[in-house]
Amino acid sequence: MFDKLIILDTGGYPVYNGNPVESIDYFKKKIEQTNYNESECYACGNVNPDQIFNILETRVYTESGQPTDTRRISPADWYKLYLFEKKEDDMEQGGMIPEINFKIPNRVRQLIVFIKRDILAKVSDIQYLLITLFEAPVLAFFLSYLIRYFDESVSNPRYTLYENANLPIYIFMSVIVAIFMGLTVSAEEIIKDRKILKREAFLNLSWNSYLLSKVFVQFGISAIQALTFVLVGNCITGIRGMIFEYWLVLFTCWAGANMLGLVISDSFKAVVTIYILIPFLVIPQIILSGVLVKFEKLNPNVSSPISIPFYGEAITARWGYEALAVKQFKDNKYEKMFYIYDKAMSQAKFKKDYLHAEIKGRLERLHSDLERSSINEDSYKKLRLVFNEFSKQAVQTPDFRFGKIEYLKPDRITTEIIEEALDYTEEIRRYYVAYSNKAKERKDVIVTKLQEADNKAFLELRDNYANEALEEFVVNKNETEKIIEYNDEIVQKLDPVYMDPKHNFIKAHFYSPVKRIFGKDTDTYWVNIMVLWFITLVIYLILYFRLLKKFLDSGDAAMGKRTISSRS
Repeated sequence: MFDKLIILDTGGYPVYNGNPVESIDYFKKKIEQTNYNESECYACGNVNPDQIFNILETRVYTESGQPTDTRRISPADWYKLYLFEKKEDDMEQGGMIPEINFKIPNRVRQLIVFIKRDILAKVSDIQYLLITLFEAPVLAFFLSYLIRYFDESVSNPRYTLYENANLPIYIFMSVIVAIFMGLTVSAEEIIKDRKILKREAFLNLSWNSYLLSKVFVQFGISAIQALTFVLVGNCITGIRGMIFEYWLVLFTCWAGANMLGLVISDSFKAVVTIYILIPFLVIPQIILSGVLVKFEKLNPNVSSPISIPFYGEAITARWGYEALAVKQFKDNKYEKMFYIYDKAMSQAKFKKDYLHAEIKGRLERLHSDLERSSINEDSYKKLRLVFNEFSKQAVQTPDFRFGKIEYLKPDRITTEIIEEALDYTEEIRRYYVAYSNKAKERKDVIVTKLQEADNKAFLELRDNYANEALEEFVVNKNETEKIIEYNDEIVQKLDPVYMDPKHNFIKAHFYSPVKRIFGKDTDTYWVNIMVLWFITLVIYLILYFRLLKKFLDSGDAAMGKRTISSRS
């Protein structure tokens, strides 16, 4: 038990020197609280030191009852009251100031201490520990068990992954669960440490070490939660051979959500506010992920029919879901054998069945316009489209290009050029017919070989690894418009999982099988993971520099000034 308590306020101002029990009475009396003589805890009889700090930092309130950043009594004013009471006269004359041997540990040591403190605090809370460890596998069990669909009406009902129509839902909801749990687990991490951080502020400890300790502990918890979720969920759903792939994507989403949770935990003043905010952070992940509502089906004022809008690029759920959906479809043990041939047949189908018909129709109408001498702006639009498509074809097949493409201009076009263009279009169609047949023959060779070896095993391979519903999603099977015209070009909407991207740096259409990094094709799975970690790094920088907190504090300060000025 201490006989004397010396309290220093911000700036090193001494504000009290005396009996610890009497300290709260003293401070309450100075701020004119009615119950100033009630200082001890009713249960244990001790003095709560937090009560002293709260009294010292009592704020000025606005007319609406909101606290401002202005203290009711400043440290200098408390010091004046202290001098007035002459508490310093009670201090005994001491000798020389003892040598201070305390040294602030380096940042690595601080990081270790912060991590130990955080882990010990969590381990000591059994309730928190149980919920943290069992929440993910329990959610995985209910999610995967409920979506484990099979047809009971058949003569021999049995579950297969291939016939499970809910697999895309499982993938999408897994990502949403990762984001939601990552947010809720970390949302209180900094706000609950505010009193401790305030007490330790005079030590000038490393803010980065403190944040990194939170990041390491949260990432460790998230890694365990993601692993238990994948082990339970994938086992019940019947997803084989992709434990690591699913864990890596879900852990990455979990980690990004952890970082976002730390940002809001540091920026807002009340726990209630944080938990009210969480749905506003999760709901956009659901709506703007491109799964429930396609990007091109959103409001045309804020979307594009041919590309993912800017806000879609910032949605974590979009990158996580796309990575898993594309990976599950094209790299499962069954489709992996045939993907290259299916892709070739899809590209040939677009050229010979859709693009050929569109170009041929426009050339024929243009030929008719020339013969009737009724060339107008619509005719020039048709000509620009043909020119653009022939130019793209020249890049794709350099040895098989239209030799008179420079004549496809309004001032040089003739009926003879159009007839040659029609012949070229037919040659292109035949080229892709042969291209498709060749790919199909090679695929049939593999299929025949597997069926002859063991047809039952081949069918089981398909049933255990492929999924019909996911295929419908990634090939856009239910889309009625297979192609659209946009900016004088024909844009393919069918089979996005077989289409190569047009941009040379990351940006691509939804379900693109690869993305380009400086022109080099890189698997979508790995690109999406890199993008997610980049987003996580950006959020950490926002947290480190406390940008959101500074923005909110500046808004509160401005509002407080306006309130004070209106009162005056």
